[in-house]
Amino acid sequence: MNDASFRRDDLPEPSPEEVRAECRRLEGLLRLREQQIADLERQLEQAQKMETLGTLVAGVAHEINNPIGLILYNLPLLRKTWSDLLPLLREESRRDAERRFGGLTASFLKQRMPQLIADMELAAQRVVRIVGELKSFSRRSDPAEREPLDVNAAVNNALRLCRSTFSRAGVRLQLDLASDLPEIEANLQNLEQIVVNLLVNAVQAIDHDHGEIAVRTEFSVRDGSVCVSVADNGRGVPAEIAERIFLPFVTDKQAQGGTGLGLSVSQRLARAHGGAIDFENRPGGGAVFRLKLPTPMQKKAPRILVVDDDPLVRHILLEALAMPRRYLLEEAVNGIEALIRLGTWRPALVLLDVLMPEMDGVEVCRHIRAEPALAGMKVILTTGFPGHPKLVELARLGFTHVLPKPFDIPVLLGKVRELLEV
Repeated sequence: MNDASFRRDDLPEPSPEEVRAECRRLEGLLRLREQQIADLERQLEQAQKMETLGTLVAGVAHEINNPIGLILYNLPLLRKTWSDLLPLLREESRRDAERRFGGLTASFLKQRMPQLIADMELAAQRVVRIVGELKSFSRRSDPAEREPLDVNAAVNNALRLCRSTFSRAGVRLQLDLASDLPEIEANLQNLEQIVVNLLVNAVQAIDHDHGEIAVRTEFSVRDGSVCVSVADNGRGVPAEIAERIFLPFVTDKQAQGGTGLGLSVSQRLARAHGGAIDFENRPGGGAVFRLKLPTPMQKKAPRILVVDDDPLVRHILLEALAMPRRYLLEEAVNGIEALIRLGTWRPALVLLDVLMPEMDGVEVCRHIRAEPALAGMKVILTTGFPGHPKLVELARLGFTHVLPKPFDIPVLLGKVRELLEV
């Protein structure tokens, strides 16, 4: 039968049972679609509430500024008035030792009033600071509006904003902020928002009364990035949502007020800064989320590959080279690993041990000479045997920069600077 002669009349009539089954299937699909639409409407409503809340926070913060400003304006006047009244108070207390002022004895006022005024001023200043942080946090900001800043400043601001959240949840905070982080180009409000979202996410993941959150910042000498990690001892990320955790409205924390928007927004802001957020569940329970952000070093810092089969030697070299914060560093434990790194990481300089098992430094140098793409690579040979015959062979290949072990660190760093001209 050809297409021209095919008619609907040729189709077999479905049985009543098949018709009923198809109707039930279509009804099920319709109910599922209606449920999905209802869920989406609730999520969009929640998103609208969060946006409205941001507007309200900014408005309330603005309204608080006026009375707090009046308090701060009057406190110096109160302090000066107290200073002028103090001699009269002393005189009055000598005439009548039982005389009270505002229900308080003269001796109490003389001892405590300066501290009371100072405490009021301190509390008012704290309110001003909190209001400023809330206004800054709720203000819309463009990720493209960046300035040089220390990541620790964003972390500390976020921690102040979340202090009451930690207190209400009974969560203990562990803080480990690196003191010598390089500056990054970033939008401060965006970074604060990312860190706040990660902190709130961690608090909501804890469903017991011995919660702990560890916040850490560090610099990676391998890729030149700054990392902010937030680790908790909560329930971890469920397997069923792990692959979708950064998608909008994906959450298992509805009961704790989760909207499924925090991680999605945070990932978007991180990527707008050239960074990213990843996570992993911890073996003992909980999860750790890591925000990685690029630094200017990623574009301009020379790469150095340290190759040595002795882990102590590698550690010494990496520690010495990491101190100046000028280089990106990678390591390899033998010649085979070194060749893999040379093919994928392409360092500007290799610190290469001559005598290693499996593949020694001579074989690595032969490969460097045979590969045109590696022609400009510098090599410093390291050895505990300055008179070894293999050094003669390496010299014939053109590798003449040798550092004997044990290392003189200033000499090592000077040689590296000389070859890299930095």
